[in-house]
Amino acid sequence: MSALEDHTDLREAAAAVLDAHGLVLEEVELGREGGMPRLRLVVDQPEDELGSADLDTVAEASRELSARIDADDSLLGPEPVLLELTTPGVERALTAPRHFRRSRGRLLALRTAAGTEHRARLLAVDGETLHLRQEPGRDDRGRPRKLPAGTAERLALRIDELDAARVEVEFDPPEDLEQLLADAAADLPGAGLAAPDTTTAENTAGTTATKES
Repeated sequence: MSALEDHTDLREAAAAVLDAHGLVLEEVELGREGGMPRLRLVVDQPEDELGSADLDTVAEASRELSARIDADDSLLGPEPVLLELTTPGVERALTAPRHFRRSRGRLLALRTAAGTEHRARLLAVDGETLHLRQEPGRDDRGRPRKLPAGTAERLALRIDELDAARVEVEFDPPEDLEQLLADAAADLPGAGLAAPDTTTAENTAGTTATKES
């Protein structure tokens, strides 16, 4: 098996570079582009951090990793390879507990295995259980919708109950978001307290930095 196909040494080198920049390696994907091998590394923030990875930080990590690969043929072999570092982007599916921990405070679109759909804000993650506040959104005239009669505002779902989950893009999170997260953390010690940074726009497409090794 070639160094390009194995990934073991590359994963170790990438982990060291990413760790120095406060990032973690999520996935390694091997493909081809224009007849050249393309190696795509999906990176993100550690699971105890909220929000998306900083674009400049990803680009800086990409340059450093590319330089390391150029200097060491054992990582990908001697042939040219298109190396791409990218973030998952807001549309990525949430499947693992770490994905949800990073999404505390975010508005989620959820569908259970039974087919029930929820639009709810993730307040805390306690092990495999999500603690949410249902938010039905607004109607065509901008008026807040009400939950159906008899529907509880607070909701707890286990991750293994879900068939699909993703973050919804929003530019005006509730003003009481920090208090909501603080209250949830007080009720569930260890489930997370920090509020997401709501001062910047959503990173909807992910970040890509490429380098021909």
